Amino acid sequence: MSNKLAKPQTNDIIIDDGSKVYNIKNKRGEILGKFTFRPSDTNIVNRYEEVVDFFNSFKIPEDTDQAIKVAEKEMKDKMSYLIGGDAGEAFFSIMGPFSALASGELFVENVLGAVANVIERELPVRTKRVQRRMNKYVAKYHK
Repeated sequence: MSNKLAKPQTNDIIIDDGSKVYNIKNKRGEILGKFTFRPSDTNIVNRYEEVVDFFNSFKIPEDTDQAIKVAEKEMKDKMSYLIGGDAGEAFFSIMGPFSALASGELFVENVLGAVANVIERELPVRTKRVQRRMNKYVAKYHK
């Protein structure tokens, strides 16, 4: 009998989804959570615009506990849709969406602004890389 152990076989398919992990920190630099983001996702801009339209037309419900819970779930769902992940775990385990910050801004507004900054920072870089790669392959057709 051989001493060699059989290598475990898996049925896993490994792909590069372009994801990056961002630490969520407070102003003191303490890590509050993490969120995974796929800046190469070509639909992110469309989803962002949809979510912004939703937030712009959103009305905070009357002060009933049930209505606020429903609205908070809607906010979490929209943010999860935007980032393609669990925004409830990533962001809203830190603080509720309607929590007021010292600036007068709601926490959900602050989160949306932070995610928008990530999108704006990442997308132009990705676009330039793709354009360079495409130019390399199509340059011969532009002569």
